[in-house]
Amino acid sequence: MVPFLTPPNKTRILQNRMRVFLLKPISFRSGSFNITLILSALLLAGPFFFQAAAAPLSLLIKMIPEQETWFVKNIVKPFEKKYGVEVDVRHFLDYDDLEDKLKADPSIDVIKVPMERAETFRERGYVAPVSAIADTPTLSAIVRDFVLPPLATGNEALYYVPRKLETRIMVYRVSKVQEAVQKYKTYLPMLDKGLRQFNGKGMPDGYALEADPNQWDYYDVLMAGYVWARLDSNSMNPGKVGLRGKNYPGTFLTLIDRAFQFGAIRGEIPYLHSKPVTEVFTWECIYAKFNVYNRSMFEEAWTGTDLWKAFGEEKIYLSFLTQLDCYFMIGTGENGLKGFMKTPEDVDFAVMPMAASVTGEDFMLANRNITTGGWFWAVGRESKMKPMALKLIMEMTSEDNQKKEFEAFGVLSARKALMQENRDELYLKRWRNRMLQTSLRQLNLNRFTVLPTYEDMDKLQNTYYKVLFELCTKYDRIHGLENVNSVISRFSTETMFGTDSAAPPPVP
Repeated sequence: MVPFLTPPNKTRILQNRMRVFLLKPISFRSGSFNITLILSALLLAGPFFFQAAAAPLSLLIKMIPEQETWFVKNIVKPFEKKYGVEVDVRHFLDYDDLEDKLKADPSIDVIKVPMERAETFRERGYVAPVSAIADTPTLSAIVRDFVLPPLATGNEALYYVPRKLETRIMVYRVSKVQEAVQKYKTYLPMLDKGLRQFNGKGMPDGYALEADPNQWDYYDVLMAGYVWARLDSNSMNPGKVGLRGKNYPGTFLTLIDRAFQFGAIRGEIPYLHSKPVTEVFTWECIYAKFNVYNRSMFEEAWTGTDLWKAFGEEKIYLSFLTQLDCYFMIGTGENGLKGFMKTPEDVDFAVMPMAASVTGEDFMLANRNITTGGWFWAVGRESKMKPMALKLIMEMTSEDNQKKEFEAFGVLSARKALMQENRDELYLKRWRNRMLQTSLRQLNLNRFTVLPTYEDMDKLQNTYYKVLFELCTKYDRIHGLENVNSVISRFSTETMFGTDSAAPPPVP
């Protein structure tokens, strides 16, 4: 639609007439009714009537109910009042539902986009480039003030403004780690013997369980979990390490993270026989076979909520959680976050354990880094209110609002000023700040390792899960590395590239 433009001189005339019309009482007695003046006033007032009846600014999000309630009250409502615009908050259920909604209505104004779908949505034209909407000062401020992951850009344009960054960290019960460190030597010979029967080499020579979990590798998680299971040997389910166990992206991401820790490159992820992926599945089997894993994670298909409850009920002592997980699990006593922990002071945090080979393969690039996830804000491709949509995005990501969101729900800002670590001695008694510092260290280790996008992610996820479920629930049939490889071979033809091979093709 071509907007109606009134020449400047006529605009001034009409504005003057409107002032007279509004100030002068109107008499409807015969001879005093000036129809020309009234029509002129209505013509001038027309745009105001149109704006009042305009559609609200649409905002498409996915949040946990308690978080959304806080978000709308503390960020959306003040924006509405500040700019005199109504915001229509809409929802999507999952990533596929999000894409369906964008296909059905490309005029949605502001969209919460998961980082791992950012490249796909940009390529498919669902979002408009922010750099084409922002004025020069605003664009300069975004580039200057934010850490911008590579996925935020494309074709030399900026498409997204980061809402938050996200990574998993190791979360553990302090008293239980201390117990494992004190008693592990008693159980080390038994574990070494059992592992030697499985992989032919047992525990590393001169092994010792470090007191600081920040120094741990995969063997340390195995050792601690083995101790905890032995100390609870009368239980039908003694495993005290818990992860997500449902067939959904959260579980899939755990396996991808582990593959990256063994130095996997993008092209190796879909090939189950690639060295990093084989190593990952071997470790998963060992953790299940030696009762490190709590079996309920697969029997009950655990999600994040189940992990929070299991921690609170002392069914598990260690897990790998996001910042939002920590807030809901531990609780703050505010914003509906009651938490599940009876002893929150007994919880602490560490960076991810370092990868360590159990198959005997040599991994020169074994590391602690995992994927950096998170969310972006985007403007819809056919939004009719693009400038106002960007104003909302900048308001939601302002330094003040991002500080509030971290305090309330652990939202890790991508603003450079808010990513500075504080001195430990100032915050040792506040779990939120300890969690923040650990998360920032993990983000620094990750170096923006991101989840790759493949043509058929759902199929790849399902294949990974089938292997995982088989190895972790039928481990009594698996007595060594050859059995693990046999299971992997059985499912390898289901990878997204068709029949798998012993080695992946060269990756450019």
